[in-house]
Amino acid sequence: MDRLTQLPDDLLIKILSFVPTKGVVATSILSKRWLPLWTLVPSLVFEDFSEEEDEEINEIHVRSLSQFVSGTLLLHKATVLERFHLNSASECSAWEIGLWVKIAVDRFVRDLKISFCYDHFLVNLPSRLFRCETLETLQLRMVILSGVPCRLSFPSLTKLRLLSVKYSDDESFSRLVSNCPILEDLVVETCHGDNVATFTVNLPSLQSLSVRNTVRESPPDDHLFVIHSQSLKQLNIVDYFGELKLIGNLPKLVEANLQSMSYHTNVLESFTFVRRLYVCLDGEAQYPRGTVLFQLVRLELCSCIDSWTDMLVSLLQHSPKLQALKLVLKHWVLVDRKVRWMQPRRVPECLLLHLKTFEWSDYEGTKVEKEVAIYILKNAKLLVSATIYPFSVSLVRKHQMFKELEIATRSLRACELTMG
Repeated sequence: MDRLTQLPDDLLIKILSFVPTKGVVATSILSKRWLPLWTLVPSLVFEDFSEEEDEEINEIHVRSLSQFVSGTLLLHKATVLERFHLNSASECSAWEIGLWVKIAVDRFVRDLKISFCYDHFLVNLPSRLFRCETLETLQLRMVILSGVPCRLSFPSLTKLRLLSVKYSDDESFSRLVSNCPILEDLVVETCHGDNVATFTVNLPSLQSLSVRNTVRESPPDDHLFVIHSQSLKQLNIVDYFGELKLIGNLPKLVEANLQSMSYHTNVLESFTFVRRLYVCLDGEAQYPRGTVLFQLVRLELCSCIDSWTDMLVSLLQHSPKLQALKLVLKHWVLVDRKVRWMQPRRVPECLLLHLKTFEWSDYEGTKVEKEVAIYILKNAKLLVSATIYPFSVSLVRKHQMFKELEIATRSLRACELTMG
């Protein structure tokens, strides 16, 4: 503690800015020198993750949190607020949150986060927030927005995360997103009763987009995502029940993650420039005819559907420059699967000329899996690394699966086969 005390105030304040506010305030009891330091820390992070079953105790807890936040803001003296985070398991008063956010905006806040853990709660965000010129990062989670004004502007916002947010209507989401002229990173997660049928993302500046749609309304009213952002470099789609429309090609796309149970193979038509791709699609999905992934060098394919071998062949045939292939099993599958392997008539160009790395996670050693592995190991003429990760609770069985494959391909492989 003596060494810490010898540090200059500016450095101590910098260190304290990485500590939750409750801990920062507690340092005021250390000595007279520490007493005013916490009031100058440009970061306020309030965390409350307790969830009391007793309503009376929970009410006291909420009141205590509200009093702590209000008291802290009253005594806080930093003229510029780098960060204001509220992570709560309990409901806070909508008008109190509005007041806290107003104070943060008045202090030129750059990073604002309002997050609830277990249930949705209403917040009344002040109108001046929607004209905040200093805000660079905004995250809302499990929030019910009381309204989004018709006129708003976030001229400095580069990161926006809307996680399980409930809006007034489609237009509320569109207004919120479209008025961020330099937005680079957007994350959207749907929820039950979010009141949005069509999520439209039309942002020329956007470089990274992540969409998670894993809930279904009752009666079914699936979400539609319309994406028109040709500067995208990263795209992450997890969509089990909705519909997705990509408008135009994505010439700058570097990495894409596509998990869908809604036949979204048409999306691959916009991926002709992608370099790294993870794919997990519905069993009825068909590879889009005529689509060539000219720039793809790394492919990761999930084998959770019965027709995964057909998708594998299509991807290999239409990825002429592929250098790395990884097969994985990331989802539960039926014990009695009907997987078949149809060897392609012509060996894909990528196997003969480019593939250097081959990995297979959760390899179970079935007849089909063995046939696929042998085909790849036999025809990948420039293979440098091949690793199999057998899946079994029995160590003996793991070694047996690996040994069977190792012996079957010993005279065919271009490199050594290793067990991971």
